[in-house]
Amino acid sequence: MALDVVIRHGRVIDGTGAPWVRADVGIADGRIVAVGNLEGADAPTDIDASDLIVAPGFIDCHSHSDWSLLANRGADSTLMQGVTTEIVGNCGMSYAPVTALNEARLASDVARTSPGISIAWASFGDYLDHVRQGGIGANFAFQVGHAAVRSAVMGSEERVATPDEIAAMARLVDQAFDEGAIGLSTGLEFVPGRAALRDELLALSRVVARRDRIHTCHQRTRNEAFVSSVQEIVGICEEAGARLQVSHNNKRRGAPDGAWEATMDVQEAARARGVDVSCDTTSYIAGLGLMAAVLPPWLFDEGPAIAAERLGDPVIRQRVKGDLNRYWLMVARGEWDILWLGRTSNSMHHFGKSFIDIADAVRKQPLDAYLDILQAEGPGIADAGMFGEVKSHDHLRELLRHPLVAIEADAWTASMDGPLAPMVNHPASFGWTARVLGDYVRDRGWLRLEEAVMKFTGMPAAKFGLRDRGILRPGLAADVTIFDAATIADRASFDRPAVYPDGISHVLVNGTVAVSEGRLVGSRSGRVLAA
Repeated sequence: MALDVVIRHGRVIDGTGAPWVRADVGIADGRIVAVGNLEGADAPTDIDASDLIVAPGFIDCHSHSDWSLLANRGADSTLMQGVTTEIVGNCGMSYAPVTALNEARLASDVARTSPGISIAWASFGDYLDHVRQGGIGANFAFQVGHAAVRSAVMGSEERVATPDEIAAMARLVDQAFDEGAIGLSTGLEFVPGRAALRDELLALSRVVARRDRIHTCHQRTRNEAFVSSVQEIVGICEEAGARLQVSHNNKRRGAPDGAWEATMDVQEAARARGVDVSCDTTSYIAGLGLMAAVLPPWLFDEGPAIAAERLGDPVIRQRVKGDLNRYWLMVARGEWDILWLGRTSNSMHHFGKSFIDIADAVRKQPLDAYLDILQAEGPGIADAGMFGEVKSHDHLRELLRHPLVAIEADAWTASMDGPLAPMVNHPASFGWTARVLGDYVRDRGWLRLEEAVMKFTGMPAAKFGLRDRGILRPGLAADVTIFDAATIADRASFDRPAVYPDGISHVLVNGTVAVSEGRLVGSRSGRVLAA
């Protein structure tokens, strides 16, 4: 048997949830060709995995690495976590399609998140071609974002779409599917997606269903109306006949007792009726958010640049304070000690500080300090980030253990060095897989090891239609992660988020070694996984 790579003596976890077995893995031409006893086989690359776990390459089913990928084509922090595939274009956000109506905003976003890169594409297909040029270190599957589609048709206006505008959006989504998008994402808590009503979402979901793609949705709220938010999007996708993934389906502070359980009951009941719906969660108790989502919609009726300018008017600012959107109740309640500033364009000197500390530094009330930061962002006001405590450890445990919940990062690829490192504001960019496998599996015993691996391999692969990945089986793509279950650990923190984890030995992407003995090789064997 002619092999390119043989991995010997490992404990193979195949990604289905089945108990590990002792076996060798043989790889040739980028594919797994054998799993079993390969004692007599030779290969140019021979990896001894004694006492290590050999698993499918990890899949991040909710990533924002499209933000930074063009400036980090090697996908450094992705690979060093054992992640070989990311589903990007989430929460309604993608960098295509581009028209004259949204080019300025998208160009600003690209320049901020991928320093040195400028927009050189228009259609979704152009964008994917641009990603392919120069190679990528991991595999990426791209969704088309509703916010990009909406702004391509309507510009920055936050209002109800007309029937003609909805039809134009549907055509752009259909075109993106023609050109390789695996699904449509919506971000119904964020500007401008929160202005979309049922008719708009139903029309786009019908395109998703007709093209057999997937709709991923960051629902409208996880606070008081958590249950009705999930009911809304489940009902829309059920009527349309579309597959649905509900993004980071955790309750937030202020959600009624039993709200999360009720959202899971909604999904279970829909599944019993034949609706393909499930959800996912991040692996940390602190999560990311967008600061502008707390601002009232009327502030944006002339676009983001004017909205930022208006915050400088004392009368308008006072009106805003009385009309805050209850996106994160921690803002409305003034729980500033558990909210921290994330990535911004013009206030990075306050990055990572709590809003209590920022307020003390500028000698203002926390809400005014918060609004000052948004005002300073100008046209980029809608993209200013924050993070805060969004769930308890008890709630995280029940999320991770639920059979309908996959595990995701909700972060983006970066590197420990270079211009992207200071932009990392959450340890998930570097440590989410190790956090699960080390802390929650080995140390706390919340999940079986095989179950945890399944939740970021076989489970997302099946849900997102990645039919040749996520499982270690002959004939499938040779994406493989080898790690030490006894030592794997998340070393990133909110104080030092750009630190690689311990315990990941080797990573192979499409049969090529990308991480060897815990070090990046510099290979770019990843692919754009188009539908």
